[in-house]
Amino acid sequence: MTGAGLPPVLNFVGLGHSHVVALAKGAYALEAKGAEVGGRAICGRFRYLYDADFTPPFADAARSRLNPAIEAALDDGAADFVLLSIGGNEHNVVSIRQPARRFDFILGEASDAPLDPKAEIVPEAAIRETLRDYMNENMRVLQAIRATCNLPMALVEPPPPLPRAQVLAYPKEFFRSQIDQRSMSSDLLRRKVWRVQVGMMRQACAALGVAYVETPSDMFGADGLLKASVCGQDATHANDAYGETMIELAARLMAAPAQGSG
Repeated sequence: MTGAGLPPVLNFVGLGHSHVVALAKGAYALEAKGAEVGGRAICGRFRYLYDADFTPPFADAARSRLNPAIEAALDDGAADFVLLSIGGNEHNVVSIRQPARRFDFILGEASDAPLDPKAEIVPEAAIRETLRDYMNENMRVLQAIRATCNLPMALVEPPPPLPRAQVLAYPKEFFRSQIDQRSMSSDLLRRKVWRVQVGMMRQACAALGVAYVETPSDMFGADGLLKASVCGQDATHANDAYGETMIELAARLMAAPAQGSG
C-alpha cells in the first residue's frame, strides 16, 4: 500500500475508437518507464471498439443494451476507473473538405476571428447540428457505457486538427486520387469546427458525470493546430508521445481525492 493507504497500482480500462490507439501506445510506454502518479504505478488495459468482438456496439435494435463484449470489458474488478476515447473525428469529416459552395461561420467564443470572404456564412447552430448527426451513434455509446458501469470515468478530448501539410501528405482519407487543394478548408475553419465539437463533448460529459481531459496548451502549434512533433502517420491522428501526455493527465485527474471519493 502507498503512504496514503492506496493500492500501489492505478489500474484502468481504456475503451475507444481510433484515437484510443495513441493513448494505448502512450500508456504502455509509461508503464515500461515505470511512471507513477501519486506514488502509484500506471497500468491500463485497452479495448478497441472497432474490433469485431465489439461491433455492433449494441446488442439489440432498440439500442437498449450494450454489446455483451463491451459490458464484459467494463466488468473489471481490478480497475479504478474507465478511460474513454469515443468518436472524435467527426469534426474532420465536416470540415476538411469544402463543398462546391464554400462555407464559414462565426464561432461564438471567438467572434472576432476573420471570415472567408468567398464563403457562405452559416449559423454556428448549423455546424452544431451537422456534427450532432455524425456524433449521434457514438454519443449513444458513451451514454450506454456510463449507464452500465459505476466506476469513475474520464473521456479524453480528441486531438485538434492536424497541420495542412500533414493532411495533404495522406490524401486518400478525405480526397480522391487527385488533390485539389482549393477544396480544402482553411486551418482556421477546421479549428473552429473542432472547437464546436469538443464543446459538445464537454457538455455531454458534464451531464453524465464523466470527467473531461482537455488537450494541454503544449500540444498546440502556433497555428492552433496539433503540433507537428505529436502528429501520427495519417491525416487525423496523434502519436504515442501525445498519448503519453494525455494518459498522464487523465491518470492525475482520476487519482485526485475528489475522484477517489466517488
